[in-house]
Amino acid sequence: MKNNALYGKMALFTAAFLWGISFVAVEKAMEVGWTPFVLLGMRGLLSGIALSGFALKKQFWKNRLLILESILAGFILFIGMAFQTYGQQLSTVSNSSFITVLYVVFIPVILWKRQKATKSVLLAIFFAVIGTAFLTLNGALTVNVGDILLIGCAWLFAFHIIFLNHVIRHDDVIPVAMIQSFTMGVLGFIFAGFNGQGIPTLGWIYVLYAGIISSGLALFLQLYGQQRVSPTISGLLLTLESLFGSLGAIFLLNEPFTLNVLVGGSLMLLAVVTIELGPRLFLQIKGG
Repeated sequence: MKNNALYGKMALFTAAFLWGISFVAVEKAMEVGWTPFVLLGMRGLLSGIALSGFALKKQFWKNRLLILESILAGFILFIGMAFQTYGQQLSTVSNSSFITVLYVVFIPVILWKRQKATKSVLLAIFFAVIGTAFLTLNGALTVNVGDILLIGCAWLFAFHIIFLNHVIRHDDVIPVAMIQSFTMGVLGFIFAGFNGQGIPTLGWIYVLYAGIISSGLALFLQLYGQQRVSPTISGLLLTLESLFGSLGAIFLLNEPFTLNVLVGGSLMLLAVVTIELGPRLFLQIKGG
């Protein structure tokens, strides 16, 4: 049982790393003309294709409920990303990064009656939120229409993580990841079509990473991890994408290494340590 939890946390940690680096890939793709909906559509399509070779061996089509719930998961994910895209356009990148990660707070709020968070988890959430603030906020946090959309995005991501915890009871995570990806891709291309957006010829190396690695492999790792770890702890580990995104910007985009990155990164890592060592520490304090 302990090994299962450890493997789950490692999978979520790796997913957060892959998503963090994808910030760089998405930034580069947007610089050469990829629009958000076209990029989202292509990410879903590439992810679905990459996973289909494994998913088709599972004969998932016999499970109609799995298909319907996976489509719904993809729909929730797409709407959350759409809120994030439009919210960021009306707000700032810093506000977007910080507010989106608030899903780590909303998950235990949603689950409060069913699964109360422990003291160590609440402390880890505090460290994660403050750490994200250091990593992402360069000035004052202002509130506007875009920020309201971003708050909606954070709620949707929280519901998405919780809903996936329900979907994975089918024990077929690869088909779930594939169907979710294709759903996201189809919706992305539909909205791109409404806006008359075409597919650029440049930046495919970044799009391939975002689609196959960040969306395909990372989505599978998220589902694998959530089979073995509670939604609240899953959300905490996934917030590490903000840390890896900052490190990716430093090493791959030559952004400066600042005191905020050092403090914020340390607090994010402290949140992870608190998840692991917090329960034992609180027991010792209580017993001593």
